Amino acid sequence: MFSINDSIFVTENSNGAANSGVIVTDKGVILVDSTFFPSKARRIEEFVSSITSKPLLYVINTHYHLDHTLGNCAIEAPVVGSAATKDFLEKFDLESFKKTLEPLIQKELKDAKLIPPSVVFKNKISFDMGNKKVEVVKMGGHTPDSSLVYVWPDGVCFCGDLVFSGYHAEIEEDSNLNRWILNLKKIKEKNPKWIVPGHGKVGGMREIDEMILYLEKFRSLSKLLKLKGTEEIVDKFGEDPVFANRGFALLFEESLVNYLKGRRKNGKNARSHKA
Repeated sequence: MFSINDSIFVTENSNGAANSGVIVTDKGVILVDSTFFPSKARRIEEFVSSITSKPLLYVINTHYHLDHTLGNCAIEAPVVGSAATKDFLEKFDLESFKKTLEPLIQKELKDAKLIPPSVVFKNKISFDMGNKKVEVVKMGGHTPDSSLVYVWPDGVCFCGDLVFSGYHAEIEEDSNLNRWILNLKKIKEKNPKWIVPGHGKVGGMREIDEMILYLEKFRSLSKLLKLKGTEEIVDKFGEDPVFANRGFALLFEESLVNYLKGRRKNGKNARSHKA
């Protein structure tokens, strides 16, 4: 566990897995994201029990991706999330997804089930925790339901997958790069002291600036994608320090493919709407 202070902790994963946060307040404990494996979520809960006798009040989901939400089923506390996150999780076919995984992981997740948020908000929800105020704000960008968790007065922003530190970003078909970049700039306006990425090490404004630059350069590839193949783009931009120094190299190519699919789908939808 990485300790931001004596009341806020982060599970920084050396293998790039999703981070989870622990916020200890006067009224109780709040977790941010429950990770992919229920067994890992239980270990986080055990850590909480080892540092405080205060009750575990909530687990907040920053977005619907399973590496941030599947551990919900192992935590005995209400789940907080946007209405969009709830909708995504209720529609997801977990059993079919399990069949695509390696046998060992299938075994690990045999009894796992999806627990959608039961404390639901549309755009924003706040919790007065006595010595802390915890704000959850739906922003969109990485996914349509991407949310931030601010902790004041500590100046901590749990960014979910709006920020990847030291790793390539996971850009999906439903990602909106323009909104993503805009929302990162909104974080800068709030000027939190600590930035907790969805993946990677805890940092500060530098991580926001690097993420903006990454996405702006990635967005600029759209013109080249019309002229050249994905592999040629990967070879050319894979040498750029903005991309080359990040982990999960294969994710870069996957994100380019997803980006193309999303643009084509959005283009078809726009034409269909006009028709």
